[in-house]
Amino acid sequence: MLKKIFITGLVVCFLSIGLSAGGWNNTLMGIRAIAMGAAFTGIADDASAVFYNPAGMVQQENKINLSINGFYVTPIYEYTLPTGGTAESRFSNGLPQIFFTYKSSDRVTFGFGAYIPYAGGGVDWKENDLGFPLKSTMGIFSLTPSVAFKISEMLSVGFNLNYYQGVLSVQTVMAPFGRMEGEENGSTLSASFGALYQPAERLRFGLSVRGPARLTLRGKTSIFMDVPGFGAIKFNLDSETAFNLPWDFELGVSYQLSERILVSASAQYSMWSVLDKIEKTIKKVPEMGDLKVDEVMNFNDIFITRIGMEYVLPGGIFLRGGIGMDQYASPTETLGVTNIDVDKFTLLGGIGYRTGNLQFDVVYVHAQGKEREKISTLFGFPITERYNLSARIFGMGITFSF
Repeated sequence: MLKKIFITGLVVCFLSIGLSAGGWNNTLMGIRAIAMGAAFTGIADDASAVFYNPAGMVQQENKINLSINGFYVTPIYEYTLPTGGTAESRFSNGLPQIFFTYKSSDRVTFGFGAYIPYAGGGVDWKENDLGFPLKSTMGIFSLTPSVAFKISEMLSVGFNLNYYQGVLSVQTVMAPFGRMEGEENGSTLSASFGALYQPAERLRFGLSVRGPARLTLRGKTSIFMDVPGFGAIKFNLDSETAFNLPWDFELGVSYQLSERILVSASAQYSMWSVLDKIEKTIKKVPEMGDLKVDEVMNFNDIFITRIGMEYVLPGGIFLRGGIGMDQYASPTETLGVTNIDVDKFTLLGGIGYRTGNLQFDVVYVHAQGKEREKISTLFGFPITERYNLSARIFGMGITFSF
């Protein structure tokens, strides 16, 4: 009986360790770029080119560019229970980042970035809403050394090495097992490539390819149970979670309509179908050995489209705006309170101010999801659940150029 309870507790705990809710792609990179709808692959003329298109680093005018940015994200995840009641998760968090480029010669530029390209958030469901509390967070950080080469006046190429460090945390309480906690982390390597082609003075085309990776997180899973006849028992076991990250392909174009107006557009194809499952393992469970619990995801490949513009006012003031459309990657059957993924429409806008070697930028983003419905059966009766999300994002940044 104790063995059966123990296995059930492990399974419930594992199914609670979902990764960051919503889409896993995090494109909150560079305040100026985001204010232009994140349609930046065909521009890539500031330090955030490290992420968007490393080929653009060599096209920058200044020898040294340092950009320090921060985003404050306030998402609202909505879950409508089969009973008709509504639960909300509100988990606000900050996303700091830094980009640096150094032009060693007219044809070679080196760069570095530290940012969060995937996940970077979580959920925090209250006990009064779901019947049990559940807090789950996930972030994949990247340390990204880069280099760009100017092949000709029209063509440049760039390369990234992506050192990913993932961190996963879950805290929940679920009767009759009691408190459950998981902390895992791990690292892996990937690489990126970019190209920038400028056939005319005002026209640019950009290509960015971010390579795939397999990330394995290792750590501890702790389960606290009150077992009759034994009292409170804590199982503190080694565990690991493994999953695949996708290929990302992005094409961008920009056009300088006039001295004051710059417009841009981009389309991204993310091959999330590589994420068919999350492989989870508890190591050396007494009398059972390694216990494997795979969470089926069956993600789909998705398109993300963006357009943006920048208008230059006298006195070094910049007005920016953009829109974006993000597809969901999760099939209906894998929707859940740790994986709320819906189509999203995003409005973005911001202001910049340049004085001397300094530039200050701010941005505001509003993302609104399109509600999804999930119908399943319980004891032969249909039950309906609904999922949606929205988010408000504020960002500030400062750039030093010399």
